[in-house]
Amino acid sequence: MCGFVGLLNPAGIACAPAAAALIAGMRDRLVHRGPDDAGSWIDAAAGIALGSRRLSILDRSPAGHQPMASADGRYVLALNGEIYNAPDMRAELDAASAAIAWRGHSDTEILIEAIARWGLEPALERANGMFALAVWDRQDRILSLARDRIGKKPVYYGWAGAAFVFGSELKALWCHPDFDTRIDQTALTDFLRLGYVLGPRSIFGAARQLPAGTVLSIGPDDTARRALQEPKSYWRLKDAAIQGLDARESGQHATIEELDSLLRDAVGIRMLADVPIGGLLSGGIDSSLIAALMTERSTAPIHTYAVGFGMAEWDETQHARAVSGHLGTVHSETTICPADVLALMQDLPAIFDEPFADDSMIPTTLLSRAARRGVTVALSGDGGDELFAGYDRYADAAGWLARRRATPAPLRWFTGVAAARIGRPAAGFLGWNRIERRLQLLDTLLSDDTAEHFNAAIMSRTLDPDGLLASPVGAANPLLGDAYRLGRASDIDRIMFMDSRSFLVDDILTKVDRAGMSASLEVRCPLLDYRVIEMSWRFPDDAKTRGGVGKLPLREILHRHVPQTLVDRPKMGFSAPVQIWLKDTLRDWAEALMSRDALASHGLLNVEACRRYWDDFMLRGRAWNPTVWSLLMFQAWHQAMRAATATRLSRH
Repeated sequence: MCGFVGLLNPAGIACAPAAAALIAGMRDRLVHRGPDDAGSWIDAAAGIALGSRRLSILDRSPAGHQPMASADGRYVLALNGEIYNAPDMRAELDAASAAIAWRGHSDTEILIEAIARWGLEPALERANGMFALAVWDRQDRILSLARDRIGKKPVYYGWAGAAFVFGSELKALWCHPDFDTRIDQTALTDFLRLGYVLGPRSIFGAARQLPAGTVLSIGPDDTARRALQEPKSYWRLKDAAIQGLDARESGQHATIEELDSLLRDAVGIRMLADVPIGGLLSGGIDSSLIAALMTERSTAPIHTYAVGFGMAEWDETQHARAVSGHLGTVHSETTICPADVLALMQDLPAIFDEPFADDSMIPTTLLSRAARRGVTVALSGDGGDELFAGYDRYADAAGWLARRRATPAPLRWFTGVAAARIGRPAAGFLGWNRIERRLQLLDTLLSDDTAEHFNAAIMSRTLDPDGLLASPVGAANPLLGDAYRLGRASDIDRIMFMDSRSFLVDDILTKVDRAGMSASLEVRCPLLDYRVIEMSWRFPDDAKTRGGVGKLPLREILHRHVPQTLVDRPKMGFSAPVQIWLKDTLRDWAEALMSRDALASHGLLNVEACRRYWDDFMLRGRAWNPTVWSLLMFQAWHQAMRAATATRLSRH
């Protein structure tokens, strides 16, 4: 696991020492992603510079140093991530070509030699892993950026003056003195709506995020004209979903035995490491299944880690403890105290680089720190909900849509009009934000009977983000775009596809990557092995969820290892009690960010609208609204970004 940065200047690099200092500064902003080693590679005549920070997982010797050149000298690679089937790729290379004088056994070396012999896309098509990479072709002077199939590892890119810059995190790009930190207003609107920035945008207009499963190639003409080609897909979730639907229609359903065998392999190849490895265990279906398969595979007890809040209604540690006891893992628990939360608030903006409002980032970050004290790699259960219909809202959607379609059109129209017309007056009397949100949501859901429309509305923290902005953008809900439409499929299939293309990548996996890497912990997700993703689409809806109970295939496999009574219970999720903390531990911190002066300091937000949300919650005792947390996270991020920008400018 590593972090990388780079720049490409079409005019060449005039001063190599200055470029070396700049690339080292950008690189070392990512020291948390790679505390074990650092490297740079510069070709001044070609105008290319690469930097890498290394977290040594496989082959911890100098033979794994990055950036790494291929044996023939043509390609130079900076890799962030792990190629789990690298030994198989190495065997294929050895069998198909003249003997390679291997320097070590790192997956980086195996991948660069695969690229040298097969080409980039064929190598990526063979690779099973989580990764983002930059590879420079010294012969043709082409730079290529690539990202793994589902988007576990990030890569951002854009222009900083005359230079094309790229890296694993935005904070590395900030270090370039010409990087433009002006905010993309549409990205800000998306954040206020969803609680995260939806790719391929970033919060900055000058940078974008490479989509999952794509390659972006930049040649001499591209940089000279400052015109980039669109990223090219080498794997698409939509293709995998359609192939699965076709298989289902022809009677080729996936079986529990097939899934069981594949999951064993997915877990097994993710346990390959030259460092201590453990598991993140909440006691839920997904993490318990991964821990069980790890225990089965290992000859030594597996170390597992859990985190709790010391509040019964928010705490799952007793469930994790019970599963651990049955499996015989060496279990560690961490209880989050108020002082931990308050201290973490100062770190979160720098950890996530963009405004991010999924409150589970708090326990995920603190859990990562706790686990890192014992292991360097941890396996998690992320992905089970999106692949196997684990969220309650999937069943809710199917029920609502069935009732909506059965309701006569005149009644739907009348109810929608009533909700729209009486919403604001009633809301003003009863509690503006909470009541209006519900009536607005009802009107929205009645206006359309598609699964995409339902999910886009339910997944929106606010249906009117423009109302929070000083200068409204008028952007449509991005989840209603064509990229998130599967087409022919059941309602549940279509919603799972939307979630896998959006919420999973830009919320869940962003959270796991940034939280884990902030603690120099590599988190691996066996359920998101691309083979598991492809197989999941061969399970019909009724094989995934029945009677409001989801993840049926995963449950059946888990029950072979853990008694049903230990794991079958209502889903809690991994959220944090932020509404409780805001009235106690975090009150002063929040009050400062939500003051009128602070809200007005950047000119981006509608001060009175934002204050109304805050006062409704804090002063009037209205129910919790996630929009409050989104506003706080934006304010905290913007404050930190301005401070970082001022520091950067002072250095140059």
